[in-house]
Amino acid sequence: MTEQRDPDETQTRIAKLIADARSGDQNALGELLDSYRKFVKFLARSGLHHHLQGKADPSDLAQEVCIAAHENMADFRGQTPEEFAGWLRGILQNILAMHLRKYLGTKKRDPRLEQNLNASLANASGFLQSKIAADVTSPSQHFARNEAFLQLAEAIETLPEHYREVIVLRHVEGMSFADVAKTMGKSVDSVEKLWVRGLAKLRTIMT
Repeated sequence: MTEQRDPDETQTRIAKLIADARSGDQNALGELLDSYRKFVKFLARSGLHHHLQGKADPSDLAQEVCIAAHENMADFRGQTPEEFAGWLRGILQNILAMHLRKYLGTKKRDPRLEQNLNASLANASGFLQSKIAADVTSPSQHFARNEAFLQLAEAIETLPEHYREVIVLRHVEGMSFADVAKTMGKSVDSVEKLWVRGLAKLRTIMT
């Protein structure tokens, strides 16, 4: 029996790729994972910031997630772009936790560390769908409104490092400008100017 879907849900490119991938279309699955790669990389970068900075590469982690998702697509039960994003985030969390245990030299799970890791990923994911994200996002024909978080993740990943860092520290980590300045080794005035320029650059990329 064919599963019935809401026409509004299946009319977008990403939602159609999800439906095709769930039906076993390997080309659709490959295209779908490519569309989410920058999103996963952004989350991975945020997860590494507190826990494994310098110990793993965001691009490598994104590749691990894509491989795991490709191998386990049959386990995905959702239909929407947001549900697929949440599923990939769960895979990333497991992979990061595994790397963390390896780095710490323990096979035991540490609930506290894993909760902190989950919080970091949730903050990063939440930022991509926050009000400020909506303010800088003008979805192109490539993405529908409910897929704009993918467009924003791609845009952030193309920013110069210093712009990306100040935006992540300010909005994902929720730091004050004073704490951002201390973390980046700059004055408060300079990070405030970096922040303004970074958001302006982000808006330019998104339009």
